[in-house]
Amino acid sequence: MRSWCTALLVLATALACTRRAPFDPSATYQQARSLQEHGELQRALDLANRGLSQCGNPPNLEWCWKFRLLKAEVLLLQTKPSEASSLLPASAPSGNPEIQARLLFERGWLYYELPDYHQSELLLNEAFHLAQSHQLESLVAEIELRRGAVLARLGDATAGEQQFREALRLARQSRDTYLETSALGNLAVLEMAAGRYDEAVSSFQRVTALSGQLQSKSLEARNLNNVGYCYLQLGQPDKAAPLFEQAQKLALQTGVVKDAVIGLGRMGDWSESQGDYATALHYYERALETARQAHDDYWTAKWLYQAATMLIDSGDLKRAEEYNREALALEARMGSPVESLWPKLNVALIAEAREQFEQAQNAYQTVIDAASKLAGVRDPELLLEARGGLANLLAEMRRYPEAEAEFRRTLAFVNATRAELKNPDYRITYFASLIRFYQDYVDFLMARHRDVDALRVVESSRARVLAERLGEPNPTTPGAGHYDYRKLARASKTALLSYWLAPGRSLLWVVTPDRVQTFELPGQSEIGRLVAAYQGAIEGLRDPLHEDSETGRKLYDILLAPARPFIRPGSKVAIVPDGVLHNLNFESLPVTGSQPHYWIDEVTASVVPSLDLAYRRLARRRDADRGFRGSERAGSLLLFGDPSPPDEANLPNLPNAASEISGIRQQFRQAVVLTGAAAKPDAYAASKPDQFSMIHFAAHAEANHEDPLDSAVILSPQGDNYKLYARDVVRCPIRANLVTISACRSAGGRAYAGEGLVGFAWAFLQAGARNVVAGLWEVDDRSTAELMTTMYSELRMGKNPQQSLREAKLALLHSGRSYPKPYYWAPFQLITDSLNR
Repeated sequence: MRSWCTALLVLATALACTRRAPFDPSATYQQARSLQEHGELQRALDLANRGLSQCGNPPNLEWCWKFRLLKAEVLLLQTKPSEASSLLPASAPSGNPEIQARLLFERGWLYYELPDYHQSELLLNEAFHLAQSHQLESLVAEIELRRGAVLARLGDATAGEQQFREALRLARQSRDTYLETSALGNLAVLEMAAGRYDEAVSSFQRVTALSGQLQSKSLEARNLNNVGYCYLQLGQPDKAAPLFEQAQKLALQTGVVKDAVIGLGRMGDWSESQGDYATALHYYERALETARQAHDDYWTAKWLYQAATMLIDSGDLKRAEEYNREALALEARMGSPVESLWPKLNVALIAEAREQFEQAQNAYQTVIDAASKLAGVRDPELLLEARGGLANLLAEMRRYPEAEAEFRRTLAFVNATRAELKNPDYRITYFASLIRFYQDYVDFLMARHRDVDALRVVESSRARVLAERLGEPNPTTPGAGHYDYRKLARASKTALLSYWLAPGRSLLWVVTPDRVQTFELPGQSEIGRLVAAYQGAIEGLRDPLHEDSETGRKLYDILLAPARPFIRPGSKVAIVPDGVLHNLNFESLPVTGSQPHYWIDEVTASVVPSLDLAYRRLARRRDADRGFRGSERAGSLLLFGDPSPPDEANLPNLPNAASEISGIRQQFRQAVVLTGAAAKPDAYAASKPDQFSMIHFAAHAEANHEDPLDSAVILSPQGDNYKLYARDVVRCPIRANLVTISACRSAGGRAYAGEGLVGFAWAFLQAGARNVVAGLWEVDDRSTAELMTTMYSELRMGKNPQQSLREAKLALLHSGRSYPKPYYWAPFQLITDSLNR
């Protein structure tokens, strides 16, 4: 997935069949050009051939040239430059400047496809001056589009953008939808090329909306591939896959070879993003074969170096070098300074694999220097791969100071690129897709026995979007805060457990007031397998304490046993999970020994998104709390729940929701209760939630794995809407000390490296809540009502949310009824952005 397309977008559509009429050159030409603009290339070619066959009877040289040039243009759109070449001589009859200018334009296009960008630029410039001098504005716009594409291929994206914008101005001036759509599409491609993937997604969507009237399958295929590629770069492969598949179907329908070539390669990009290098190589080689058959050197070179990269990863250096050498030769002939850098990066990778370290270092540095000088082009993936590769190489060469400087430059670039993304959703997923660069730096520091520095880097990577929303500074340089986490443990009287999962090995840092201790854990796949098995046992109503639970014991031995000597019974513990550990309630792990018990019997546990965030928020939260406690709304409660079910079959009424709300309501004088039909989505914002110190939901919830901020609490119908979405919650600021989402799987929809579990709990923290209680799995309605009533009773008696939730859980656990199973008492956990005594 290391490529970007600057080719002009081709418009295609299916027009209704027309009756064959007597030959009229003007009507035939206009119909053929319309078909061409709408992407019906074969029908346009048939009409062009008909025009050529009949333009000489009676003889009409002008119309013969027009049909000849139109045929050449259609062949170029079909990626058949060799066939088009025979129709494009060096000169045309004098006397018709439009034909002369169009011939120059078509020849410039021909050299673009061959490709010979320098010759293409010369011809297009000549065509531009001729067309402009004769005020051929429509042709000028077409020429500007192609000039922009050539300049971009030559590495001057800034000048290319100027050409596209001028073409857009002329297209809008003449109300030419075809040219306007093409110009907008190419501007979107430049955004994609510059790594502005979120802007490109929006731009491509506007192109699709504008071109809807054209009903172009080819344009749709091109847009689907481009949007999918942007999603892939933004760390959203789940969104990209169906777009690539649909694009391939459309390419088969239209028969446009270039679309098929691009689509096959994009499927390779997707497979590579999933770590399936064998399948990626398969797609790249299919794309390569198709590009070669079409004599498309640009895409041939691209898929050559992509396939070479996969071969390097598999250790087949001989074939990789053969592919890459061919790519280098093609790129040298084409003269594209942008695309030529990727096979040069492969030169570094091959040299490094052969332990030719000096050669590899020079190759990495060449790529970095050249990429940094390109006008208007900053391919972030290329620079990250080069910088990250150089950092690891320098570490391997034991040039540690230089390696560390390069690691820090790499991560600063990651953070700067991420900060430029305008949509917080994209900033989350983009950062998660690049967490491996942090993992490499952490491994480097751990190998140097710099455990505390490694912890600082780890914590600086966490909860970045959350910290920004809460107004906290977030340094672009990892670990720049130099926080002493022992002070946080001391000030909050809390033991801190920070986990970091990685493929090779995972890590645990245990922080107490007087020390930081580090432990090596198994890789993330092994831990993930155990967590999934243990979660299945709990949701299957197993009792790990009284039944043989090897999985639970293994998890305890891996995750908690190393920390036990540093945590006294009765302690407060703050856990910073990572990856799949967000799906685990650590309190439910069985502690073996002479008196087996669950870990909750020993500690009061909470989850924090980031130690850096907790460190920075501790003092500020105390000041804010003093002001809030002094207000007349302190202790006030907003109760939402027991809604009218929108779908009785799939979302039946919760029989104990009413008693849960009643039991909580009776304990507080200042309470606003919204139930039944009043508990509708819009009522949340209308209730002014920023005025309440506690907010409680008792309803169904729906977690969304693909788009976590589309997770929703199910409320009463309001027209067709009955969902309060997490993204709606984010937009409504609050100051609540506690938000409770008493619903199934309400904690979050998906865990992202660098941000944690994103969903409802995250949304309420972003909105300003201090503590959020949310569920990890399906909950029992009756036990939940009892747990929540007890928790609020403890709160009313002055205990903090952490203590109150624990007491409520212990009451169920030791009730002597069926509730001792973790399924009943352990689904809810408390997530906080700060720690207090």
